[in-house]
Amino acid sequence: MMMRSTKGKTRRSFMSRLARSESGVSAIEFALIVPIMLLMMLGFTELYLYMRAKSLVEHTAFTLADTIGQMSQVIDDQSGITQANTLASIWAAAIQLGTPNDLKKNGGVIVTSICETNSTCNGLTYVNSTQAQWRLMGTPKVLWTRKPLWQPSGMASSVSSTNPLPTNWPFRQGDAAVAVEVFYKYTPFSMTAPFWQNAPGAVTFHERVFVRPRNGQALTIQSPST
Repeated sequence: MMMRSTKGKTRRSFMSRLARSESGVSAIEFALIVPIMLLMMLGFTELYLYMRAKSLVEHTAFTLADTIGQMSQVIDDQSGITQANTLASIWAAAIQLGTPNDLKKNGGVIVTSICETNSTCNGLTYVNSTQAQWRLMGTPKVLWTRKPLWQPSGMASSVSSTNPLPTNWPFRQGDAAVAVEVFYKYTPFSMTAPFWQNAPGAVTFHERVFVRPRNGQALTIQSPST
């Protein structure tokens, strides 16, 4: 009887130690896995926010360029939004397109009208592609450029006054173009910034889009009517 009792106690003691051992291993595994899972979730969240911010900048630039390309002129009014073609309306549209990015707080917009020195800068257009002038290479020139009053000074246009168009962009006499640039300053790891002083710094997204005006003429700008 004593032998059986001793064996029973030994078995129960072994099972108890095994249970405690498994509990300790589980606690260690939990302590190791949870931080890794949290870091992975944070990484995926930051990747999503980064891609969303960049995608919205591209979407804003393309949509705004397409809209402005349908205008025949722009009104040089930074405050009135009663007309769709005022500068204020264009900036308001850009802010709306960029949502949920706060474009007014952390971004900017630049619109540049480009004409051809020997034709559209002087109001001349060649609607017939068989005309000899239309086949001649044109010389692009910046007609005007505007940006919002709230835009930071550090967000400067990349459209050069000497070479306003990309070298591979065909431009002939009678042509015109509009360049739309959208900026957004994105700060990664904003959720952990208070606890992570060495987190990567802000990056500025910059998207530039060129379109041709639908009416074939240079996009002009006029003073608001009084």
